[in-house]
Amino acid sequence: MSNLEAMITSPPDRENVVFEVWCGNREVVEISKEPGRDYEIELYAAADGGAWHFDLAEFRAMLEKGIKELASNP
Repeated sequence: MSNLEAMITSPPDRENVVFEVWCGNREVVEISKEPGRDYEIELYAAADGGAWHFDLAEFRAMLEKGIKELASNP
């Protein structure tokens, strides 16, 4: 299992900020909330083409944190 890290970023192709979840130097997921849309999630493949393996409670907490962070950063 790996520790997850997260950050709010402001990509140039998005109107609002996004919440990125990283495992080491690889992005795992991006949560966004663009105007007129509900929350969306983009999942990225593991570097070796295999599957990511995370602790479910840690991953769920990170997703919930992302939603809260985006709600407070309109």
